[in-house]
Amino acid sequence: MKRARAVELVEAMLHRLDGHQEWPLHLVRQIWLFGSFARGATEPHDVDVAVRFERDERMTKAVVQAVFSGGNPYAPLRRALAGSSRGLQFQFEESAREQLELEGTPLLPLWQQGDTLAQALGALHAIDVDPSAGRADRHDMIEVFDGLDRYIPRQIRAELIEWQDQGAIAISRTPLPDASDNTDLLTTEGMRWAVRRWGEDSPLRRAALAGLACMKERGVELDDVELAGRRLPTPRRLAGHRSDPRWWINWKWQGYQSIPYCVAGGGGWLEVIQPTRTRPLVALVIQPGPKAMTLRS
Repeated sequence: MKRARAVELVEAMLHRLDGHQEWPLHLVRQIWLFGSFARGATEPHDVDVAVRFERDERMTKAVVQAVFSGGNPYAPLRRALAGSSRGLQFQFEESAREQLELEGTPLLPLWQQGDTLAQALGALHAIDVDPSAGRADRHDMIEVFDGLDRYIPRQIRAELIEWQDQGAIAISRTPLPDASDNTDLLTTEGMRWAVRRWGEDSPLRRAALAGLACMKERGVELDDVELAGRRLPTPRRLAGHRSDPRWWINWKWQGYQSIPYCVAGGGGWLEVIQPTRTRPLVALVIQPGPKAMTLRS
């Protein structure tokens, strides 16, 4: 994106903040810029924005509801700050901002509660343009993470790379088929159970069906799949058949510490990256490495 367009997006965000006391904008306490735009890049990929805000009862309820439905807990804040515009990438988690600071990422103060619009715009336009500024070095990166790293916390990236270097796992990535409207795939009890487990509009339901469709493409028996912490109620299992899972489908890195142990005795771990309602889905496929069984024992 051209820098002029990026500046327009930030200006619009500041105008939304100026003097507005409606929910949830009145919860915002401070905003920083970071990344290539803050360093003066003439064509930043997007504008990285860190936000500190307070939680009130309404925000807490919104977050809890989003967690259970699989939505974005910060969607109300993002809509309030960015409207329908794309190009602004927000970090709302306190831990994410702390991690940026630990990594030595400069955070440029842009606005804090009490600042005037003129002050904030002055801070924005005071950023020097630097044609040589590109993307910052990214830590704990391998090619398979490229474009997905914002959804994989740095600590998790570091552990995955370490496990792969040890030979415990092998990591690849794959696009996932959108199976939400594929009635031919909904012929088994396991798939129908996944439909009933989450609401019709939940991105988690879409991620689950996409993951199960991927398993079917790979020839994996659904008897062998654990989906988001639960085994599928397939006819064989309902009839009393018991076996350890061989494939795990998960998202949001739940239980990721068990990956080396799980995949060593099984087929693999499918981690759906950032489940959404409409955008294309992609997953990391984590399978046993050459030393998987040795490390497990």
